[in-house]
Amino acid sequence: MANNLTSEPTSAAPVLVVGAGLAGLITARTLHKAGVPVQLLEARDRVGGRTLAVPALPGSPEEEWLDLGATWGWAHHPFLMRLFKELAIDPVEQPSTGATAYETTDTVHRLPHPSGSAGYLRLVGGAAILCRTLAAGLPAGAVQLNTRVTQLRHLANGSGVELQAVQGRSAQTYFARAVVLALPPRLVAHSIAFVPALAAPLQQALRSVPTWMSHAMKSIVVYAEPFWRQQGWSGFGVSQLGPLSEIHDASPLVGNTGALFGFFGAPHPLRTASVTDRQAAVVRQLVRMFGPQAGAPLAYHELDWSLDPLTSVPGDEQPPLAVPLQGPELLRQPAWAGTLHWAGAETSASEWGRLDGAVESGYYAAAQVLRQPASGA
Repeated sequence: MANNLTSEPTSAAPVLVVGAGLAGLITARTLHKAGVPVQLLEARDRVGGRTLAVPALPGSPEEEWLDLGATWGWAHHPFLMRLFKELAIDPVEQPSTGATAYETTDTVHRLPHPSGSAGYLRLVGGAAILCRTLAAGLPAGAVQLNTRVTQLRHLANGSGVELQAVQGRSAQTYFARAVVLALPPRLVAHSIAFVPALAAPLQQALRSVPTWMSHAMKSIVVYAEPFWRQQGWSGFGVSQLGPLSEIHDASPLVGNTGALFGFFGAPHPLRTASVTDRQAAVVRQLVRMFGPQAGAPLAYHELDWSLDPLTSVPGDEQPPLAVPLQGPELLRQPAWAGTLHWAGAETSASEWGRLDGAVESGYYAAAQVLRQPASGA
């Protein structure tokens, strides 16, 4: 079944953006504001990509949702700060007052210096509020969920790109003047076929870039209140024992609920255990580090990003040996005679992998598309 936004590849075809994470949404929004017809295709049943917030407790208002994905920005991130202003969203500094808990193999040390998360910026409702706000500003129908792209074909004579996708059980065909792939490069190489095949150096660039957060597993434990603050703890902790290697105060920025979140060590044997066993181990650790009140949680949330097939590929569960400062130069250049472009935090020339990098890459990709002549013109 063909789902053509135009009946054939012409200069009137839209730009297709694949991936409704922060980079894809910035790309689509920028193109839309420039008057370019744009359609955004997302394999998930939600927008947001690696930003994901969940209710702290059943029925919690959106303002009290907690991040299971990307969380922080910093004041020195220019593109993220620009976006905050454009969307009239005000960041709030991560709670960090109090002592640091440092757990060694024999005891928990109380370090009086400022928390290691001082100056981190969070958003009320979680970082995913950025993506929900961006999506709400696009025209009705511009975002198409549950649509997984399987193949791109470069059409002859400058006619653009034919895109094959699966929506539910239906095969879909789209024609576009240009395509922007706003996905982790490794995921692109693993899951999308290209006709003709991409040049070997470009294929290698896609495969070689580590995926930000792909090895990460986050756990959040919710409490009636942030009791640790009354005891002079910041909620920031580091542990040599685990299972959480690093812990932060994740309490909602409004309301009275408390929450602590941490990163599971990678690899860690408990990552293949049951949720019940992981929760019990996490709570025992928090009791060791913050006292008996940590033994009475109201809720537990977790997400292993290495198991998300729309983020990670086999092998991504291992942390990278090195984190790049910038994405590959080949992923800053269009391919297929200017009809194929790249976006995403892994392609950024600013804050690689972070929210700021995703935003920068979206602005960059959109500007690149706008500089290209329309296909078929």
